[in-house]
Amino acid sequence: MIRRLHPAPALVALAMAGCTLSACTDKAPATRASASPAASAPSSSPTADPRVAQAVQAATAAYQGYIQYWAIASQAADPNNADLARYVADPLLSLTRHNIQRLRDNGQVQVGAQTARIVSTQADVDAAQPVVTIHACLDYSALKLVYKTNSSPVPNSAIKNPKVATVATVWRYQTGQWLVNKAEGGTDPC
Repeated sequence: MIRRLHPAPALVALAMAGCTLSACTDKAPATRASASPAASAPSSSPTADPRVAQAVQAATAAYQGYIQYWAIASQAADPNNADLARYVADPLLSLTRHNIQRLRDNGQVQVGAQTARIVSTQADVDAAQPVVTIHACLDYSALKLVYKTNSSPVPNSAIKNPKVATVATVWRYQTGQWLVNKAEGGTDPC
């Protein structure tokens, strides 16, 4: 969950939903499915340990899925989007759903999609709870909030600082699945 964001008040709730800033209207359903590539992997040198490389790859895929389906769920104001749970675990899943529900309750949807550029990763595959930490830059510049009924912009919802650093924690669970369970503001420049 991103806690240190500087977007306008109407988008703060979205931003707080797990790197969770998050649109489309019934008039433009094609936009809803057009979430662009959510995250890009950093170019990195090959790791000596294939277990680490595999962990980073799986965790990065989970993070990319999270960013993509967070946008799709926000575009439809659908907190119950089943795809979210394929990539996100609690407590971030509950927070993401809560913030998307706030969109729905306010009659708002997101237009456009946030994107993420992965800056670096760290993996600890030997921990009791194997973990990959992802440092990324979220970009909200292609995102805006509108009212679902008439597609008019939500007042005071323009994002003043569209690029935000974030740190996501991705755990491997006993099922073998990698899920993002935490996202918060980072300190790296974007």
